[in-house]
Amino acid sequence: MLFREFVDICKRVSAAKSTTEKIGIIASYMGRLGEDELTPYILFLTGNPVPDNWENGLGVGYKTLLRALRNPYKPLVDAGPPTLSEVYNELVRIALARGRDSMGRKEAMLRSLMGRMGGEERRWLSRIILGELRIGVVDGHIVSSIAHHLNVSQEKVRRLYMFMGSLYEMVEAIKRGVDLDSLKPRVYVPLKPMLGAPASTIQEGYNLLGVAKAAVEEKYDGFRIQVHIGGGGVRIFSRNLTDVTSSFPELVEAAESIDTREAIIDGEAVAIAGDGRPLPFQILMRRFRRVADLEEYRGRIPVTMKLFDLLYLNGELYIDSTYLDRRRKLEEIVPERLLSRVAIDVGVEDAEKFYRESIRLGNEGVMIKRLDSPYVLGSRGRYWVKVKDKETLDVVVVGAEWGHGRRRGWLSDYYLAVYNPYNGEYEMVGKTFKGLTDEEFRYMTRRLKELVVRDEGYRVFVKPEIVVEVDFNEIQESPKYRSGYALRLARIRRIREDKKPDEAATIDDLKRLYEEQFRRKARL
Repeated sequence: MLFREFVDICKRVSAAKSTTEKIGIIASYMGRLGEDELTPYILFLTGNPVPDNWENGLGVGYKTLLRALRNPYKPLVDAGPPTLSEVYNELVRIALARGRDSMGRKEAMLRSLMGRMGGEERRWLSRIILGELRIGVVDGHIVSSIAHHLNVSQEKVRRLYMFMGSLYEMVEAIKRGVDLDSLKPRVYVPLKPMLGAPASTIQEGYNLLGVAKAAVEEKYDGFRIQVHIGGGGVRIFSRNLTDVTSSFPELVEAAESIDTREAIIDGEAVAIAGDGRPLPFQILMRRFRRVADLEEYRGRIPVTMKLFDLLYLNGELYIDSTYLDRRRKLEEIVPERLLSRVAIDVGVEDAEKFYRESIRLGNEGVMIKRLDSPYVLGSRGRYWVKVKDKETLDVVVVGAEWGHGRRRGWLSDYYLAVYNPYNGEYEMVGKTFKGLTDEEFRYMTRRLKELVVRDEGYRVFVKPEIVVEVDFNEIQESPKYRSGYALRLARIRRIREDKKPDEAATIDDLKRLYEEQFRRKARL
């Protein structure tokens, strides 16, 4: 398949009116691909120029890409238009370029590649490189398309994706002929965690789950971890599947007291003060990925863990068991001091009391969980609901303006967006410059400059990679933003380095919270 043929497929997918039509188009071309074309086909469709689990990505910035786009090398010998595989293989070579003058060599290779393309192909390749393809394709569409192509159930392919942790690993496993009927997780290969939908009140949480009784757990002001125990010892992974073991030796020591040969356990890392009370999340994040001065920081910011769910134990998979069964098995192997505090089988009134006590102890709020819920990898909202002490949303920064006065020299007025799964876009819901310290403004400026996809002088637009948690006064209807909504008086509570953009709020979350306001307010 020529790359320009792939561009035509992208245009067809972008113009598709429904999810079913998109999936049908994507699946229909899979049967025509050679074995070496399946990986680039799937990665490119989701806006990944190289394997999505490569931490450093392509390593090509906006300015380098712009120079290559404007000044491609004219080939000395006509090699013809590039195929899909040739484009992918060259991008892999660019990503792997290291050492002296690596940026110069990356740019030269990119200019040579673009020299074999027409203007339209170059523009589409640029969108893939910047992660700005925007044709409304998400990982779930790929899972459904592969299931359709292989004529197997979506659940089997979805489970493979969750076990592998990335589209790239999933596709490579399919090419190797993996047996979809005998899949099990592997220790030290992190799984996508189950997520909870936001609710404003305890009563709303119970209504969303459709139950009279549930489990209510403390929701800690920490970050999600996944503990893997096996023959190679203990390893700790963050919610975005990053190995953070070296930053938290005390968590490794604590996990060594768990009575098991092999396990995968879900939990939360929490920073604690000398009197046992939790420290704020911002303090905990000083330990995140820290290796230098570790002993000093370990003394200043001690970290413990609270474990709350069991995914795998000694060869047996537990994600299809009920929450109640998983919790009971977890309590058999984990010391009580490492377990989350929970009230089992309680109604709204008792859940309210538990919630108030959780807040008094310095926690964020509570998680409400259906007693019969399986552990649905990567899923949000059908079985778990979170209720916090103050309404917040996780949103994605998609642009920023240069500051004035005290904030001069910093990108400090941020454009906030939520994800719209119906068109594959991140849609703005407001702006804010409030909530960050000078140190955090400097950090955000440095990160955002690395993510620029369009520079307009006084403002930049960036790849949607940075997640921030914001609180706000209310949600308003707004014709100003494409989303149709605006967050009034938004303020950043914290930068969520532990979260990926696909874990942020969606337009559906925003609509539901908007409607929920009218339980307390009148509607004009």
